[in-house]
Amino acid sequence: MHLLHYLVHQARWAAKISPLVLVIAIPAEASNAEQQKSHEAEFRAFYGKFLAVIGANDKNKIADLIEFPVKDWSIERKGIVETIGIKDKSDFVAKYDLLFTPFMRSHVLDAKPQKVSDDHYMVVWQDADAEFSFHFEYMPPGGYRVTAYLIGPR
Repeated sequence: MHLLHYLVHQARWAAKISPLVLVIAIPAEASNAEQQKSHEAEFRAFYGKFLAVIGANDKNKIADLIEFPVKDWSIERKGIVETIGIKDKSDFVAKYDLLFTPFMRSHVLDAKPQKVSDDHYMVVWQDADAEFSFHFEYMPPGGYRVTAYLIGPR
């Protein structure tokens, strides 16, 4: 009998707090939706700036949009692709002609960004037997940054 009384008491208690839990949960979900929208708007603004500095071919401003150190940056020399790291802005600027080619600049200007997740976008294009991609991630507190450039099989 005590068990039945306990279960009835628990059910009444749960019924009393359920509306309170619902009221608390709804603003949190709304906040997440607003944050995702602001990230999308922030990405669009970042990507517009990215395209502008690519078009201007300004290696220092391009470097300002990259999150260093970069673990994965693919380069192609004489048909051989390798993925290297870039330790900092000065390393990027010194190797700019190798790391950021006219081929990359011309193709990225025509590519369309794709949303991978709420805080990750990428731009992909294909040529011959390879696929090329820039990756952009939200990096608090600075916002979106270029985090990788990859070349892989198509």
